[in-house]
Amino acid sequence: MFEARNLSLSVGTKELLRDSSFRIGDRDRVSLVGMNGTGKSTLLKLIAGASPENLIVSAGQFLKSSDTSIGYLPQEISFEDDLDKTALQYAMHANTRLFELSETIARLEHELALPDHDHEGEAYHRIIERFTDAMHDFEREGGYTMRAQAEKMLSGLGFSEADYHKKVKSFSGGWQMRLLIARLLLKNPTLLLLDEPTNHLDIDSLRWLENYLMNYEHSCIIVSHDRFFLDKLTSRTLEISFQHIEEYKGNYSFYEKEKATRYELLMCRYENDLKKKADLKAFVDRFRYKATKARQAQSRLRQLEKLEQEMQAPEEDLSRISFRFPKANPSGREVMRLDGIGKTYALPDGTARQVLRGIDLEVLRGDRIAIVGSNGAGKTTFCKILAGEIDFEGRLITGHNVSLNYFAQHQTENLDPDKTVYKEMLDAAPTSEAQRKIRDILGCFLFSGEAIEKKIGVLSGGEKSRVALARILLQASNLLIMDEPTNHLDLRSKEMLIDALENYDGTLLVVSHDRYFLDSLVNKVIEIRNGSLQLYHGSYAEYLEKAEKTLEEERLNESARQKAEITAAKSKTTPVLKLAPASKKNYRKIESIEKNIQTLEQKKEHIESLMAAEDFYKRSPEENKRTLDEYHSISGDLERLFDEWEQAASQL
Repeated sequence: MFEARNLSLSVGTKELLRDSSFRIGDRDRVSLVGMNGTGKSTLLKLIAGASPENLIVSAGQFLKSSDTSIGYLPQEISFEDDLDKTALQYAMHANTRLFELSETIARLEHELALPDHDHEGEAYHRIIERFTDAMHDFEREGGYTMRAQAEKMLSGLGFSEADYHKKVKSFSGGWQMRLLIARLLLKNPTLLLLDEPTNHLDIDSLRWLENYLMNYEHSCIIVSHDRFFLDKLTSRTLEISFQHIEEYKGNYSFYEKEKATRYELLMCRYENDLKKKADLKAFVDRFRYKATKARQAQSRLRQLEKLEQEMQAPEEDLSRISFRFPKANPSGREVMRLDGIGKTYALPDGTARQVLRGIDLEVLRGDRIAIVGSNGAGKTTFCKILAGEIDFEGRLITGHNVSLNYFAQHQTENLDPDKTVYKEMLDAAPTSEAQRKIRDILGCFLFSGEAIEKKIGVLSGGEKSRVALARILLQASNLLIMDEPTNHLDLRSKEMLIDALENYDGTLLVVSHDRYFLDSLVNKVIEIRNGSLQLYHGSYAEYLEKAEKTLEEERLNESARQKAEITAAKSKTTPVLKLAPASKKNYRKIESIEKNIQTLEQKKEHIESLMAAEDFYKRSPEENKRTLDEYHSISGDLERLFDEWEQAASQL
């Protein structure tokens, strides 16, 4: 379906790929991995047809089949031309062809309704023909189900019905990214390119997207730092490393094991070659000037020269970051106590929104707590309260000898774009001892040599995140609060952070949507929902299991409550009748819907036959407009009935 042959890329003077090839087949699920800066996003942009700045394609070509369509989700988005559209309008614009048809139909309707037409004239007949063709095309290509599909997509990604009619510009960047995902999925491209699709999704939306992509009928290439996401969805892995693309026929976990195995084999072969080289060299040195052995020595010399040309030490990725958080004096047993904590925000329209209310919590020394909840639940607000960043209602007591360090979700926004990396660190260092450690710390985060003199403004998102993380190492603490620390970190940098936090001897509270990251670290989970707090003891995986059971119990209880209400209502009106089972009720509902559908389809066919008849052209514009309005009304009713039929059938 799609193939890259002998591709060589560079950005400026930096070489990204050299003579690299790969192929994507039908229904392939491929993860594209590699460290930040290796060119993953650049490659996706190039496949999508964009032209990244300063990109030089020195060799190679892309080949794709004629029926291949490409859809691309970038990391950074722009809505300049769509800010005044509603969320639903933006999503529905996924199918440009259908929108062009709808605009054509509306324009032709207006032309047909004009009073000065010659109903016997050829021009009027041509308008009727064009209108009929557009209507048939619109129906055949799914125009009447487009709205329902868009609403279903938006709902899965966390939008409420009220959100459908809000303008794009009223949403935050994270929610705008979800709109872009919805629109992209509605386009249903045969090759889907996703660059960090999970960055702005909460747990519920992430599960929905996973399930959707698992059933996606076409191919996708995914760049993600969520290894659970990659493991669940992908069956092939392409790694960009040392300017080459290497293929692994498995998901990310398979790739990690296979990469280590391949390196060991290459290392064994290289060590054997070194031993063979030493033996050959020893023989040549010993016998090359001995007449009886001269011929053998020359043969060994040729073997040695050939071996030296072919020998190549396996390239090992030595850039993995390794660091430890600076130690601080231990705190008291009770680190924090929260009594009746609440937070209310004043809204621009004069109303107020209570985000948190009545929260009680005890944080003990050594706790490792995950803070989870849907987007907008109040996780960041909760962290800011704990860090003393904002005011609140209630009482918060900090324990003995607590020293706090806070990594904010948008910490990179606090970096000065005009400062160099080194100057940013220097200005953040609290003591002369910390200043002396700056170069060593930056080296751990892959900033060395000339890289420390780069301006913050020219760094990538991942590089800025590493600078922000490096800053927190300048100050020792025994209480660490981190809000989304893994955003923009690649998988290996994330592993580094996990290693460092596993060795951190203080108390940790962390907000993250990364399931692997949380499951590796925490022993308690706080879930914030509807302004309240629920504490779970155990790992993140155990919390998910308990949360699923709780959610299922809530569904069953709600279903039982609704059935009880229906039974009570029926018993008041028909006490002597035995209630029919729910299945029979659904059967009757389905039969009724099917009868209505049949009736409307007959009416629709009748109108279509009228429109196709020759005398339709001779009618007045008012009559034509009434006929068209009735046709649209019936089409809309049919769409609604088909949705009702699907819901009733699924309940059955």
